[in-house]
Amino acid sequence: MRRTLLAWRIVVVAGLMLFALSACASRQTTAPTMTDNQTTAPSSEISNEEALARQQALEEQQRQDEADRRQFESERNRFVYEDIFFARNQYRLDENARREMEWKAAWLLTYPDIKVLIEGHCDEGGRPEDNLALGMRRAGEVQSFFLRHGIARERLTAISYGKERPVATGEGEEVRAKNRRVRTIIVDE
Repeated sequence: MRRTLLAWRIVVVAGLMLFALSACASRQTTAPTMTDNQTTAPSSEISNEEALARQQALEEQQRQDEADRRQFESERNRFVYEDIFFARNQYRLDENARREMEWKAAWLLTYPDIKVLIEGHCDEGGRPEDNLALGMRRAGEVQSFFLRHGIARERLTAISYGKERPVATGEGEEVRAKNRRVRTIIVDE
């Protein structure tokens, strides 16, 4: 989506430049009247200055588009890779999770064409069916947060993987805590 927007900007700027240059070439001008302390530059210098100004404007637009693209990619990565974590056997958002969710909701409002898969995950404790249910409650909690913040329901899909897709393996509470999470994935159509 972002690349398409960048391509359209470049096409529009190039088209405007061609239109302006063709209008300048076809326009007939009359010599300006000069007063005693005025001088005029030759018409070739004016068109060179205009061409240089247009080229600089195009280069500046390209730099801005590239900066926008880099910022979008950085924010996109944060959206996808900053998971929402939960306490053991819990599905309610704590204060840290709500702060991250506020940012994610604002980001989604900025990009209304983006659709999201909300994945609920659990640690390896408990029965598989209980973990699937808990993962779905976690995904549902995140989905409800987005809905309350104005994200359209058709943009959101919630799913649970239970304990089937751990992000960390091993023993101990630190490892288990990393797996009690919701991940938000951008769905490409």
